[in-house]
Amino acid sequence: MDFKKGDIVQLKSGGPAMVVTGEAGEGVQVLWYGEIVDEIKTGTVPGFCLVEAELEEAEDEAFGRR
Repeated sequence: MDFKKGDIVQLKSGGPAMVVTGEAGEGVQVLWYGEIVDEIKTGTVPGFCLVEAELEEAEDEAFGRR
């Protein structure tokens, strides 16, 4: 699946919602809020490990998707 900047994704195995910020080779650059350490985190994840995030209605509104 191809992701574009601004897409909301998460790992296929679950975890926090992440925002796609770009591409890095065969990976996808993402950022997310790390609640445990109370800071924004960034990373690069192989695209095949990601799916479009399934958000609750309130989360959709928070991400500006409604």
